[in-house]
Amino acid sequence: MNESSKKNLFTEPELTVEDLSHALFEANRKLAATIEERNELFANISHDLRSPITAIHNAVEYLESGHDLSPEEVAKAIHLIHERTDALQSMINNIFMLTKLDHSDSSYLNLECIPCGPYLEDFFFLCEADSKYSKRELILDVPENFEYKILIDPNEFNRVLDNLFTNALNHTKEGTSISLLAKVSESNKDMLVIGVKDNGDGIPQSSIPYIFDRSYKIDSSRTPSGNSGAGLGLSICKKIVELHGGTISCHSAPDIAGTEFRIKLPIAH
Repeated sequence: MNESSKKNLFTEPELTVEDLSHALFEANRKLAATIEERNELFANISHDLRSPITAIHNAVEYLESGHDLSPEEVAKAIHLIHERTDALQSMINNIFMLTKLDHSDSSYLNLECIPCGPYLEDFFFLCEADSKYSKRELILDVPENFEYKILIDPNEFNRVLDNLFTNALNHTKEGTSISLLAKVSESNKDMLVIGVKDNGDGIPQSSIPYIFDRSYKIDSSRTPSGNSGAGLGLSICKKIVELHGGTISCHSAPDIAGTEFRIKLPIAH
């Protein structure tokens, strides 16, 4: 091999030292942000787990106190234990689900092509039969013969809608309404909009950009009980919707009572 051939083997690098330094800086910045978010998430989860565990512990001590408790007092303590145990189970399930979704892609889904209208009606009537919604007015706002098809995993998408309905239930008062709606997107006729809307107190505008962040604890004004929670339910919703090739957004205005979550999904042709 002559000298000229050897020279042709060497080409000018595509990236400069400055480019590499910038890329390394960005990678370190993103890693630091991820670590910070994860630490904040763990701190929020620890806080949220501590509250029901303390309540259960106090209720058990109350039952074991040796006091002459009335049947009503015993029943109240047992009801509290059941209630807090259910809350713990829900949080633990959410933690496991979010961990699983973090390591999943769309192949995780068992997709079916189904008519949107009948699917939403089935979900709505199941909610109507659920006693926990007995003190809310449930409204179905889906056009008749809404036969547009969507490609979804019904089990996982049920989880999304159930999370949104439960979120609306927890953040509204007795006598208020929760609506399930569907329509073709006005801005893109190839997309459907599925919405869950309530007429509760709404969400502060400053919170809306962050409510799908897993480490974000929503403002107490949206949670009458003061138990803000770690927000894992909405993070799970976002991840599942995105695996379906869709988007989810939140809409709430200071001068309009209530909040609406809108899911956009492609129409399956």
